Amino acid sequence: MTRRPARDIRRLAVFTLALLLPAACAPAPPDAVTLRVALWAGGHELEMERRVADRYEAIRPGVRVILESAPNGYEERLLTSIAAGHPPDVYLLDSPDIPTFVERGLATDLAPYAAALGFAGDRIFPSVLDGFRRGESLFALPKDFTPMVIYANRAVLDGAGVAPPGSGGWTWDEFRGAARAVTRDTDGDGRPDVFGFDFPRNLYQWVPFVWSAGGDILAPDGSIASGFMDGPGALDAYAFLTGLAIDGYTPGAQFVQQGDPAREARFASGGQAFLLSGHWTLRVFRDLVDEGGLELEILPVPHHPSRSAATSVLYASGWAVPPNAANPRQAIDLAGFLASPEAQRIRARSGLAIPSRIDVAAEIAAADTTGIEAAFIALTEGARVTWGAFVRDFSRIEALAVEIMDRHLLNGEPLAESAAEVARRVDAELGR
Repeated sequence: MTRRPARDIRRLAVFTLALLLPAACAPAPPDAVTLRVALWAGGHELEMERRVADRYEAIRPGVRVILESAPNGYEERLLTSIAAGHPPDVYLLDSPDIPTFVERGLATDLAPYAAALGFAGDRIFPSVLDGFRRGESLFALPKDFTPMVIYANRAVLDGAGVAPPGSGGWTWDEFRGAARAVTRDTDGDGRPDVFGFDFPRNLYQWVPFVWSAGGDILAPDGSIASGFMDGPGALDAYAFLTGLAIDGYTPGAQFVQQGDPAREARFASGGQAFLLSGHWTLRVFRDLVDEGGLELEILPVPHHPSRSAATSVLYASGWAVPPNAANPRQAIDLAGFLASPEAQRIRARSGLAIPSRIDVAAEIAAADTTGIEAAFIALTEGARVTWGAFVRDFSRIEALAVEIMDRHLLNGEPLAESAAEVARRVDAELGR
């Protein structure tokens, strides 16, 4: 896909910053300015980021770091602040937002300053790092990430006599058989109250099923959806997933349009065997796991019978610097620290994601006696970064794609028809 050239402002910023470095890692002067960091964290996650900021202030005497969190409307607020000439010094860049900021010239190329910052790209999970790269340029220093995985409630599986798959993963047929075995009516009212799975309505959830069938949702260059989003692999994935709902192995189509707000609670209480999610959901269950009230198994996404393994999807975030930052030298220095091993170790206590550094992630996994962290890391092998890291305004495509299976489950529309019609609309979005 042809990408628009970066704005001249980015080239000017890189030239200016090159004059200011290699002092990027030098201690800030006593009259250092306040540095503002934009992010979307809340609650415990924001507390962890405050601890990271406090540590930075301790090693840079006189520097003050203000965290400006916007859990809602983050991208819009950030774009507005940069365009209005009042940007933060550093901002957190989510992988689906990379094209929006990079192609508009709103992120500084940090590659020229990697050595001065002590940033070692070879110690970052490769697929995570690639999402923030464009050629030799690097537009954010990776923070953390997660693959999508299958959580399994071992008590539910054991109660139905179902064994989790081995190291080789499992096929759709095997997953379907497991979902069928655990789905049952325990109170005798004629309706199941234990289910196999919950329906993955959104593209960010179901795209690994398409990949794990050998298909894709876009052409290799990201230019069109027709022939891909409605291609054989994608249609097989849609048929498999909607079949689970139609046959009663999920709570049903009543959750399709409005989502399923009770899925984590149902899973934890034994009303559901499998849950598709990322590492962020682990924090919901961690206390139960530590207290022995929930035994988790972290499993790969199942794959089409014709394939030998699944291909999951990765979602990552990284620290970026706007080209018009008021304090470019200090901003780059701060971004380097926010992505540093020390910061990642502090942040990992939140349990929301996997550190982007391979060595730090290994440390966390070694300290985890449950084996859950090691299982997550193992499932990053062969996973792909979301298409959103390469296709601009990907949220529009996600909003359209959600209709494909909705229309089949709610209206009985053939999957081939709904997929082809949605693919044509996605083509129109890509051509804008």
